[in-house]
Amino acid sequence: MTKEELTIFNVGCNLDALMNLDPRGYGVCRILYDGARKFTGEPLSTNGAKGLIKNIKKGKKVFIFTGFVLLPWEEAETDGIISSCIFAKFIMRAFGAKPVLLIPSQCEKAVKAISNVLDFAVTDDIDDMSENTVTYIIFTKEREEAPVQAKEILSHGKPCAAVSIEAPGRNKNGFYHNAVGVNTTGVEAKYDVLFKMCKDAGIYNLSIGDLGNEIGMAAIEDHIRKYVPYAEMGGCKAGSGFGILADTVADNIITATVSDWGCNALMAATAFLLKKPELFHDTEEQSAAMDAAAAAGMLDMYGKPRPYIDGIGKNINLPLVALMGALIEYPHTVEDKTQEWFTHTLEKGYFTR
Repeated sequence: MTKEELTIFNVGCNLDALMNLDPRGYGVCRILYDGARKFTGEPLSTNGAKGLIKNIKKGKKVFIFTGFVLLPWEEAETDGIISSCIFAKFIMRAFGAKPVLLIPSQCEKAVKAISNVLDFAVTDDIDDMSENTVTYIIFTKEREEAPVQAKEILSHGKPCAAVSIEAPGRNKNGFYHNAVGVNTTGVEAKYDVLFKMCKDAGIYNLSIGDLGNEIGMAAIEDHIRKYVPYAEMGGCKAGSGFGILADTVADNIITATVSDWGCNALMAATAFLLKKPELFHDTEEQSAAMDAAAAAGMLDMYGKPRPYIDGIGKNINLPLVALMGALIEYPHTVEDKTQEWFTHTLEKGYFTR
């Protein structure tokens, strides 16, 4: 291991720790992280960042799946759509890629509202390759139509990456669920069909989730079934069986207390590895995106249209973004005189056990 590799490792550990802070105190984030870290074999944020850097190409499409609809309100939540829009802008700036948002109909107004405050254009034309323009596609909620729409979307060209951020995934019996096992099948977009097609085609794929009912989380199925409530057999309150755990298996996963925090850590790690920390968004952009989503009617986890994410307000969300930004800027300022410490630390062998 080199000094640079050690620094990357520890930056990843820092970002992973931040995205898994547990303000609620119920510990699910730590359960998920333990399984996910064993799955990736390295910090989740930098693992995902390395995948983006290796696979995202200029002018190529990147599919971004997001939008979890909540019952009984039948409206989408803020978690997922906020970071997905920020991520869409990020990959345009970092890679010159073409973001394609796959969303339920409820998220269309949020995409438009957030685009206004983040200063990018939106279109529903998947073939529009205009600069600084994000495509959004409203994906069907009808099970029978999903494969047809998925194939039609792919007919316009395969993406170089497929990233899922807080997107609902069906369980092994084809049912979708919220966090406590309520069947939400009728209101959720069925885009996990498209995600699986991308994975089967060998396209780089990454899933970000915070519970296990999201696309891709079956990558750590045994771990989630054993330790996460409602994921066990019979966890569905409607009796569909198999619990809330999504049956899609992503090749790469990020788990966090809040999915948006996982996406923020992914962007921060990517900016760090690209040696362009300025690519990471600031608290003003984060705050504006949260305000825009709430004004467009997106809900926090308690069903309120307020600038919260998963029930957590700006008093925590904004400092997290600021700290992530600071932590990817600081390593570049460390003076050369610390080289001796790096050398002796590595010689001790702790990080190469």
